[in-house]
Amino acid sequence: MDIRFQFFLLKVNAVIFIAALCLVPAALADEEGEALNINNEVFELGVFAGIINIEDFTSELAPGISATFRASEDFFIQYNYLQTNVSLSSAEKNLSAGETYVPNGNRKFSHYDLLLGYNLFQGEFFPSPAKTSLSALYVVAGVGDTEFGGESSMTYTVGVGYQVAIFRRVGLHFDFRDYIYSSSLVSAKDRRVNTTELSVGLKFLF
Repeated sequence: MDIRFQFFLLKVNAVIFIAALCLVPAALADEEGEALNINNEVFELGVFAGIINIEDFTSELAPGISATFRASEDFFIQYNYLQTNVSLSSAEKNLSAGETYVPNGNRKFSHYDLLLGYNLFQGEFFPSPAKTSLSALYVVAGVGDTEFGGESSMTYTVGVGYQVAIFRRVGLHFDFRDYIYSSSLVSAKDRRVNTTELSVGLKFLF
């Protein structure tokens, strides 16, 4: 299958997934028009920010958004999008005047992915003797797309994270992600690069 077509399908699936998050709760009504009693904690919308280390370039602050559907107690599906601008690396600063690894001058880095997650361990966190919060250690894996320097590269994502509830419908999470894709910006031919990210964020359950 053509890689560009794969990217197109992934983007379409992401749009459908986000639309489902918004439309499914409203569509679940009985024949008399009364809303059904559904689990209000099936869906999550989140914001996050972290440090992304772009191989051969620099480390940058990267904000992002996420949407999660919890298919069961253990499994979930998650869509993520992040974006940042990449400054000149130390190697680029040593190049001749006007030279850069990004010839077209497009230094915006953007990434999205669709991931399957699994809760390895679920337990309780005790912020104080009188308060208990639910917590979970999880792993994620999936595919997405990374755009940088005029390249659009199919990306494999793996990661691990930890989430703890700080309020009834608000969760705090910490994540490590590894984005694996091919790039020819620095070398004469495509080679595998690993871009890693450490982030912290909030998720709002509904």
